[in-house]
Amino acid sequence: MIASAVTPSTPGLSPGLQLYVQTLHNLRRTWPDAWPGVPVVLKACVQRLWPHSVPTKSSAAEKLLQAAQAMAMNMEEIAQGVAYEPHYHNRLHTADALTAMCVLIEALQEKNISVSDEWAAAMLLAVTSHDVLHPGGANTYVQEFEQCSANEMSDIAHTLGVDALWLQRVRELILRTDPTLVAANHDKVIDRPFEMNVDWACVLMNEADILASATLHYGPTLGEALAQEWTLKNHPLHGVVGTPAGRLQFLSSLRFSTPAAEQFRMAHHVAEQITSLRQESSLRQ
Repeated sequence: MIASAVTPSTPGLSPGLQLYVQTLHNLRRTWPDAWPGVPVVLKACVQRLWPHSVPTKSSAAEKLLQAAQAMAMNMEEIAQGVAYEPHYHNRLHTADALTAMCVLIEALQEKNISVSDEWAAAMLLAVTSHDVLHPGGANTYVQEFEQCSANEMSDIAHTLGVDALWLQRVRELILRTDPTLVAANHDKVIDRPFEMNVDWACVLMNEADILASATLHYGPTLGEALAQEWTLKNHPLHGVVGTPAGRLQFLSSLRFSTPAAEQFRMAHHVAEQITSLRQESSLRQ
């Protein structure tokens, strides 16, 4: 499911970002008719992060991964039982974010930054759960949809014996994926060295959440998907989000703070797209 590191490279992309873009391609080859399921994507991430075995150092990590698998299965069951799955906030988005988290954690490890089994498992649980009950559209109040997803995760994780401290941490990670809180999440870690704590983990969550949308290869299409979703929900910006102007506004708002995003050269990749869009806009005028 996750692309091989020997995939032919695209000029200008770091190896890590190239790996991710190819993985996005692999996911879209199966969507939706041959979709393997979020549990299969999660399993591929677990096998990549723990190539020799699942965590054995603590029961906490094992229980977090069990909860993530249960949430992945729950998301598939929910999708099968509804007539409408959002155009953007769907299982494919969850798979995009899951694989993003996987490659971002790998990038941290390549920079000799410690990510414990417990934190890696918690991040996978948080990403798997963060949009599990998303109905499409946008919140009408802060953390509206995130509260629903966090509650669903809590109910399932609690029955599987996830430790109360880790349950609280994962809840916070989900709640702070609310788009209106992202800038504050980044502000909290300014001038603080990276370490796996809740504040930095929230930033890592935010980066994984939008990594696919930040790519030149799939970002514009994802913007169009969000426009379709917002049209059905009568969101006032449905006519803008999928346009070049909307894309420019989105890219200009992005922030990348983790060493993993730095290794992917995300700021440079986004800046190149912004320059290109501005040049195209000038030519149209």
